[in-house]
Amino acid sequence: MKCFQCSCRGVTIATVIAAALCLALSVQSKEEEFMPNQPDAIPTFLIIGIAKGGTTDLFVQLTAGIVNLDPDRPDPPFPIKPIKELAYLSRPGIDGIQLLPQKRQYMEYLQLLGHPCSGDTERSLLQECFVTNATKHYTLDATPMYVFSAVVPLYLRALSGSSKIIMMIREPVERTESLFRHFVLTAGRWLDRSIDDLATDFFKAISTEKGVVTALQRAADCSYGDVACLANSWRDILGFKLMNSQENKVFAAGLYRYALAVWRYHYFRPGRVLVVDSHVFFKRRVDAMEKIIRFMYGRPMLPSEETLAASGEVIRKIVVQPMPKTILSPPLRKQLSEFYEQHVMRGLFRMLSDMRDEGAWVYGFSGEPWNECPGFGEFNAAGKSKL
Repeated sequence: MKCFQCSCRGVTIATVIAAALCLALSVQSKEEEFMPNQPDAIPTFLIIGIAKGGTTDLFVQLTAGIVNLDPDRPDPPFPIKPIKELAYLSRPGIDGIQLLPQKRQYMEYLQLLGHPCSGDTERSLLQECFVTNATKHYTLDATPMYVFSAVVPLYLRALSGSSKIIMMIREPVERTESLFRHFVLTAGRWLDRSIDDLATDFFKAISTEKGVVTALQRAADCSYGDVACLANSWRDILGFKLMNSQENKVFAAGLYRYALAVWRYHYFRPGRVLVVDSHVFFKRRVDAMEKIIRFMYGRPMLPSEETLAASGEVIRKIVVQPMPKTILSPPLRKQLSEFYEQHVMRGLFRMLSDMRDEGAWVYGFSGEPWNECPGFGEFNAAGKSKL
């Protein structure tokens, strides 16, 4: 796979030195510690992204009958037919008040998750059910829509503060082309347009809508460790008109560093967050699933889980050769790479380092396409020193 050269080689020496110093000054990282799954976690596990990062395949790896119904499985199973991309908490009309226990949306969410207590509407019965039955089934919500919301982490915190979160990260330019191709071939969107057309309109929207350039620059100027600044900047960016367009969201969805700041600020807890390198998941799924299983259940893989992970290629919603209209031209690829360089890649490894120090599990990011980005060597050296 080609390295992400445009975004990383163009970084100034000052930026590289600054990133290295920041990483060198990081506090001692916490060891990866398994945190027991909590009966009141709603849901037990949450996969929040990223679109075209392997989330569909991961969902299947966790819920397929061969592993979910394995008689040797020591953990509670998931519902027989869990819903992929439920996205309930990001639906229009969701009300934080209605997500309180016994309220309508709270009970509806339990039902959609297949939670064993979804039928107990009285408070006393619901509390009793959580004590006696909640661990009979684990629940799983998986959608890439959640990671970019400024309010879903708040809703989730009101529901429960102990869900475990998995986030998958893919090189943003490659992910953008893959997502565009997905919309064209599976949803029939933009059949008369190229990805260059959408990219041109995206940059035009940034330059013409009042306040957008300033908001993006404010986010880029946040210090590496100022999570509140990054989170508030993302909240402000989401309020602009350009973010109402699905076409623009194809590109804005690559702003991982800002979007994850909201989750870090409002929800993430030590030992309950796992960030996975999508490229490693695609290439070495068995190794990646070993880490994911340990994070989720605190045990080694079962033979059934290893067999499933080793069988076939990573599931994709579409498997086709890229078409010319779905590949960025060199000038627009360079422009988009520079955009992501400023807003994502310069601070990516400092973000991962800080999250690891905060108690998050991190897997991958030790090779291409990240190996020429600021802080890559320091991040991986620090990780090896703690093994």
